[in-house]
Amino acid sequence: MNSRQYRQWRRRRHAAWIDANRKRNHPDTEAEHLIRFASMWAPFGGATEEEILVHFGMTMRRFIERLWQVIPESNCAQDSVRILASAYPHHHRTGVPGD
Repeated sequence: MNSRQYRQWRRRRHAAWIDANRKRNHPDTEAEHLIRFASMWAPFGGATEEEILVHFGMTMRRFIERLWQVIPESNCAQDSVRILASAYPHHHRTGVPGD
């Protein structure tokens, strides 16, 4: 291995280390996937019912419910939370039938 190859190897190794040790938005990988997916679609007004069904096998209502269960435990920035809230509004249950 020459010096150029060694430098490339070290850069790739360092990049892999950074990726492996980066701070995650959530310690649970399923929750992180949910947040990443929701964030990706947020600029477009949120994911469609079909996209959510294909990726997560749940209804839009359940997806939003689950999203807001995991966000308080995540490391999401407040700006990100505001963007998610505009795309995926959550309503607190009032106990009223049909709510």
